[in-house]
Amino acid sequence: MAKTLVQRYETIVRLIRIFSGICGANIFNPAFKKNILTWIVIIFIYQYFVFTGYTLYVKIYIDKDRPSVLQVLCYLGSAVQGYCKLLNFLWNKDDIRYLIYELRDIYEKYDLKHADYRCCLEKNINRVNRFIKFMATMHLVITITLIAVVPFYRVVFNERILIMQFLFPGVDPNTAYGYTIITTIHCICILFGSFGNFAADVCFFNIVSHVPLFRDLLRCKCQDLNEILEEERASEEEGFAEIELLLKDIFQWHQKYMRYITTVKENYFWVVLVEMRTVALSIASTLFCLILGKWPGGLTYLTYCFIMLYMYCGLGTIVEITNDGFIDSCYTEIIWYRLSVHQRKMLQMMLMMTQNTEGLTIGSVIPLTVNTGLQLPN
Repeated sequence: MAKTLVQRYETIVRLIRIFSGICGANIFNPAFKKNILTWIVIIFIYQYFVFTGYTLYVKIYIDKDRPSVLQVLCYLGSAVQGYCKLLNFLWNKDDIRYLIYELRDIYEKYDLKHADYRCCLEKNINRVNRFIKFMATMHLVITITLIAVVPFYRVVFNERILIMQFLFPGVDPNTAYGYTIITTIHCICILFGSFGNFAADVCFFNIVSHVPLFRDLLRCKCQDLNEILEEERASEEEGFAEIELLLKDIFQWHQKYMRYITTVKENYFWVVLVEMRTVALSIASTLFCLILGKWPGGLTYLTYCFIMLYMYCGLGTIVEITNDGFIDSCYTEIIWYRLSVHQRKMLQMMLMMTQNTEGLTIGSVIPLTVNTGLQLPN
């Protein structure tokens, strides 16, 4: 039996809950509290920061190998991203839960409407599924490639290289035993770090990639209104009352969108800022390492950084396009000249609000768009 659109969305939410639960942050449970797994994840992240600090000390003051510091900073950027996303989950759990279940209510309500509404819902759920499949495939390929460089260099060139660049006090990577220990721990760090960032990004991408759904459903509402406005009974008392209800529904829908996008901006402000700054730093550091020939796996990590940069910027562009879509709907998709003077004034107020709706930004200064993403690496 085919799944309904609500069930398909609930499947995505279950996946997000499983992923976040593994990371100790199943905030979608209203009774969620920090548990042992949460503290284990936090302690492991802090330990990584401590070992990274120790590595920087060794590279700068003992080995005098300053170019290797850049490779250390590359992975440090990904760790900071994961830590920021985890803290964002824990601090803003109520708002993130609201965003997830607000979408569920929309699917539940509009899945019962006519075919145009269901078509919009299906288009958006398919978009989210493609996002998740692409993200899962990308993280899997990048993780396997980063790890596979080590045995490849060992077999082909008979050379010992490290996956990451952080060291442990008392463990010498130049010995066979020490190299095995450090490589094993590096593999574990890569696996857990990749999964943690993937789990947080899936939730964020699910929330933002549903933004166009608000625009699409608004168009359906405008079509319903136009059908009545074009009928002869529009001037009758029954038709006028129906128009009033549909207009009220449109205005309330726009208010719902404003609350939704404002909540997204407020709760993901620091995530977007940290993501963009650390990605830009990682790209610059990785390029320098590749030029010096210091990092065989650098090309794979550079690919990952560019993909994440343009995916985040692409989501920001989606929000901007959606905001423009609300403006276009007010201008072109409502037969406004058949409305009463009072109704036109209400529509004009909605138009003014749509024209002042801001998209996602990087630190409230730079808009998060693909155009910005093209400028960051420069």
